[in-house]
Amino acid sequence: MSELHARVRERLRQELLLSGASSAFQDPELFADVERLLQRALSSSDARALLLPELLGDPDTWRLQTAIHYQSHRSSVLASTIIFFKRRVVMPLFRWFFEYSHDNFERQRRVNQLLFACVQELAAETARLRKEVREGASHAARS
Repeated sequence: MSELHARVRERLRQELLLSGASSAFQDPELFADVERLLQRALSSSDARALLLPELLGDPDTWRLQTAIHYQSHRSSVLASTIIFFKRRVVMPLFRWFFEYSHDNFERQRRVNQLLFACVQELAAETARLRKEVREGASHAARS
């Protein structure tokens, strides 16, 4: 099974290189490390386990809002007429558009969540490597 996975990884690596991917992928070990890192991010992309959404703050400021709220600042008779028109004429058009684009919104939400997980994995890996470098430098200074 691992041999099959290695062949698939190698074929993917070659295809990516032919398509203009980073020349760093010419190193099969580096490519395998990148693949493992991204797989780890994909497997841990539960939104509750992500730091970036917490750092972004209030979800209303960065999450797509698909609900429609009707309001009017006009007088009550005119406002009632406008809101009636919006609900009976405009809303069916918006509902069709929403249903048409809902799958795209959901795909984009999933991609965003996966990108958050990847960024978090990369940040954790960078922090780990920096810590190792600092510890190596302090160990070398003591010697």
